[in-house]
Amino acid sequence: MNAHAEIHHDMEGKEADLQLDTLRGDIRDAMLSRIRHMKTTWALCTEAEQSEIVNGLELAAGHLVRGVVRQLTAHEFPHAVVTLGEFKIGGTKGIEAKITCPNIEVNRNTLGDHVGEMVQIVMIDSDKFMGERDPADIQPDQGDMFGTPPEDGPDDEDGERRGLPKPEDFD
Repeated sequence: MNAHAEIHHDMEGKEADLQLDTLRGDIRDAMLSRIRHMKTTWALCTEAEQSEIVNGLELAAGHLVRGVVRQLTAHEFPHAVVTLGEFKIGGTKGIEAKITCPNIEVNRNTLGDHVGEMVQIVMIDSDKFMGERDPADIQPDQGDMFGTPPEDGPDDEDGERRGLPKPEDFD
């Protein structure tokens, strides 16, 4: 199973196990879990393997960001995830807006308990937190330390990593 499939499989149907008071450690532990399952060090990975690792970590990071946003919106105040529909400015009522959301108990309770009250609408979307400072630094495939270019595939005919020197090479 490749790294992408492992990450995807790990997350199917599971909420991120995050708490606001332990958030830094929870995110660190999720990333460390991915790193601990790597079969080799980053420098020994091929370009394709590095790309696969980055892809898996990007999926995990997105999952964690959505979990953080979920925790933040659930913390200290009731919430309902809604879609803003019609929006009208003017008239004696000021700005009027129409929202829609799934007809589930939590939404009925949250919205129903606040009809006619002043509420605060926070425009939050986890996509806003999916940026990055720089793309991941994936190293192009290099030859081994003897200048031999890398060959296709990760292993040679003996099942060992291509391009890596064998003990007998140093005799």
